[in-house]
Amino acid sequence: MNDFFTTSVRTADVAETQAWLQAHYGRVDVQADRASFAEIAVGDEAFSMRRLTWNCRAEVIYEADRFYFATSTPGYAWTVGSQTGEYSVEPGLVQPGEDLIGRPDDTTVQLIAFDTAWLTESARAIYGDESLTVRFAGAGPVSRRMRDYWLATVRWSLTQVPVMAEPLARAHVRRALVAATLETFPLLGDPRERRASALEQASIYTSATAWIDDHASLAVTVDDAARAVGTSTQGLRRAFAANGQLTDTPEGYLTAARVSAAHADLIEADLTCVTIDDVAARWGFVDRAAFSAAYRAAYGVAPESTLER
Repeated sequence: MNDFFTTSVRTADVAETQAWLQAHYGRVDVQADRASFAEIAVGDEAFSMRRLTWNCRAEVIYEADRFYFATSTPGYAWTVGSQTGEYSVEPGLVQPGEDLIGRPDDTTVQLIAFDTAWLTESARAIYGDESLTVRFAGAGPVSRRMRDYWLATVRWSLTQVPVMAEPLARAHVRRALVAATLETFPLLGDPRERRASALEQASIYTSATAWIDDHASLAVTVDDAARAVGTSTQGLRRAFAANGQLTDTPEGYLTAARVSAAHADLIEADLTCVTIDDVAARWGFVDRAAFSAAYRAAYGVAPESTLER
């Protein structure tokens, strides 16, 4: 996803605050005698990390159009339906279609927002269930341990903001946040079945990456890797989508493994008797241009620069 954005605002005007929130969140109504409001947001169409600072007392009524997970400094009381809470005491969530009544009072709230369709797709990949509908059974974490895990993941994610414009870094943050969120907040359904499925996906991924590393020099395909680890090609793709860090497809991992091996060969090669074409062919690249493009994407230089060092 290349639709990266970063945006911010700071205002002391109630009307400007409401206009900003409506432009970025949809149906929002703000009631306040005065406002000193600021927001910083970074993300893409799938997810965003947002920090809203309220140096005032207000009431916010919001109809959620996506999933929001929140924590705050003291001073953010909330009501969703019959449930109430305080985000500084316990992280909480708002689901699409729910109405949030928030009462910020000199506080800063940290939001993690997920697009509904993307969160559903990610959950289906992680748990290997194409029929899964994402809906949560409660507003708070399933346990204190998982709450602390989620908060730690959020804190780590915030340290990555300076590199979030880089697609690979953003994908890594996005994947870490979605995995922590789906485990921390209580999805409807049987958690034991989902956990078993997630472990199975992780096992397939680990076995497949090891097999690809061992066979990258051979004329193997993604289909071969799937058969070797006892799953279908589609099952292998789901496992990579759920667990991949460097790349979220088995095809991408196979290419990366071959480029890495070719890089090692180029470093050790004797310029007088080895050519780029020799190394490319050894690692399954029949197209010199495709090899050069993949190598440059991985190492930032042409393969010739490594060979002729």
